[in-house]
Amino acid sequence: MFHSDDPNYKINYKLFIAYGVMFELMMRLYQPFQAKFLQRLGGTDVHIALMSSLPGLVMAFTVLPGAIYLNRLEDKHQATGRLIIISRMFLLMFASVPFLPTTIQPILFVIFVVLMSVPNSIYFTSYQSFIGDLFEPEARADAIGKRNMFTVPATVVLTFFTGLALKNLPGSEAQRIQLYQMFYVIAFVFSLVEYSIFKKFKIPAHDKKKKKLTFNFKEFMSNKKFTRFLKSSLIFHFGWQMAWPLFTIYTISVLNADEAWLGYMSIGQSLAMFFGYLFWAKKINKYGNHAITAICTMGMALTPIFYILSPNLSILLVSATVSGFFTAGTISVLLSDLLEVIPKEKRVLYIGLYTVFTNISLAISPLVGSYLKETFSITVALGAASFFRMLGSVSFFKRSKKEHIEAKG
Repeated sequence: MFHSDDPNYKINYKLFIAYGVMFELMMRLYQPFQAKFLQRLGGTDVHIALMSSLPGLVMAFTVLPGAIYLNRLEDKHQATGRLIIISRMFLLMFASVPFLPTTIQPILFVIFVVLMSVPNSIYFTSYQSFIGDLFEPEARADAIGKRNMFTVPATVVLTFFTGLALKNLPGSEAQRIQLYQMFYVIAFVFSLVEYSIFKKFKIPAHDKKKKKLTFNFKEFMSNKKFTRFLKSSLIFHFGWQMAWPLFTIYTISVLNADEAWLGYMSIGQSLAMFFGYLFWAKKINKYGNHAITAICTMGMALTPIFYILSPNLSILLVSATVSGFFTAGTISVLLSDLLEVIPKEKRVLYIGLYTVFTNISLAISPLVGSYLKETFSITVALGAASFFRMLGSVSFFKRSKKEHIEAKG
């Protein structure tokens, strides 16, 4: 990696922010409204649950082979760029779904989302490792925080107008579907700009060619710092991921939110995350990853409870906004924490293994949440999600205390 006094470091820093902004603009054009689009195609709560869980199952089998393959390549930068293009091609497939027979549209859309997760999972694994190569450990939290901070104003404006357009512009359901299709195409155009920015990153020559390393599961699991982080993270992820379809179902099916309200929710969370990124980046640098991971995950454990206590969309908007503050910290610190506990020379393989475990959780937890919702109620399901998040946070607290004692001893 380049040192902070190198001109290439400053170029990469600016590109990192620009790339993050373009990536988020691409995502915000469709992701907040993806479940609503599925519902308008005729999708049910079952389709929404499958859309949340099946990508995890697929990624669990693909991400580690993908990481091993990437580790063998001499130019990971070029390979990651190709993955960007491959994964973003699915945006055009999403746009094509309404042209197909009505009866298969919901399940076909779910299938496309699942297939998109294959290149996406390998891309995210490579990109997380790439961030570790770009910035020194002491600069990572600041870089990630600044990137996330700059994305918020752009995404807030885009999400606001996208939500309003989807609600107010169409004169019929057919026109609304056409507007969705147009947004998918625009998102793909944004992804081309995203790709062009990514190609401009300056990579040191010695980072392009590295010794090819082998994957040894036993060796990786003998790394105590990694396994402690992994255990705590998996417990937390189980509750985190369990709630994803439940939040969508509660917002859309229970409280009947339309595209405008979904946009407002996304904007509220984004504004809270804007201030959260600034706040938590400073706290990470001051107190370290371990302590902030425990605190932020504890805050996120309260989010399902906020949903339970929200009887209408206005109150839910406030709840979603408050939850965004802790989500910002969790997103920032989990990546920094992971990069801290794994060795640099095998970073992409460790991230690949970590992603396999979290995707196994993703394959199971939304279905567990759906089962609890159907068997008992959505309130019980959200309560269970909160419980597992809380359990994960307690595990992070114990890990932080234990490693603090070991460091002193």
